[in-house]
Amino acid sequence: MVVLSSYPSMPDAAIVKGMLESHGIESVLQDRNNLYVPVFGGVNLLVNESDYDRARRLLDEHKDA
Repeated sequence: MVVLSSYPSMPDAAIVKGMLESHGIESVLQDRNNLYVPVFGGVNLLVNESDYDRARRLLDEHKDA
């Protein structure tokens, strides 16, 4: 799996994850935040390498993601 994008919080990343999954693209959230400093690491959104280009196009089409 490869990192498609990063978000400051889990809710932000979950919205994009749902959008990708509604288009048939599996994804995984990797929470890098620290318990004491929520914005320390962010949340990575990972997709299969074979889905990366399609997922990137979907994100570009939905600029709010």
